[in-house]
Amino acid sequence: MDNREQTTPTSEPTEAQGKPADASNATQELLDELAGLANRLTDLGKSWWNSDQRKQLETDLRAGAESVVTALESSFKQVAESQEAKELQVKAGEVTEKVAHSKVVNDLAAALKSGLQALSAQLDKAAQDLEARSAAQAKPGDETSDPGTQDIPIDKA
Repeated sequence: MDNREQTTPTSEPTEAQGKPADASNATQELLDELAGLANRLTDLGKSWWNSDQRKQLETDLRAGAESVVTALESSFKQVAESQEAKELQVKAGEVTEKVAHSKVVNDLAAALKSGLQALSAQLDKAAQDLEARSAAQAKPGDETSDPGTQDIPIDKA
């Protein structure tokens, strides 16, 4: 019997070797359960999508949206066809016509155009002057520029 007692300690390493197999089985079982859960959720989604309740809900939502659109269109037509709206459109057209043919507006537009053209010409002249100064400053050994002035380079985009 003493020999048997000695053989029992040798069986412990085989149990230790069995533990990784048990952990691997537990991991595989967990993965199988998760895959099964995912399949059941997919089946539930498909069942709901094909259910009569979902189809009825879709029909009700479509009908409600169409009803709202119809009511809004009807309201807009009633407002547009009302006498007040027609009078307002006529008055707005008259004011637009008067403003468009007004001498003051025409003179203002001409003066604004002239001012913008003059501003544009001055900006072009300033840009050319800056370019000329930058070109003159870029030439090495050319000391004709006034030492009291300082040019600020501007990068064009």
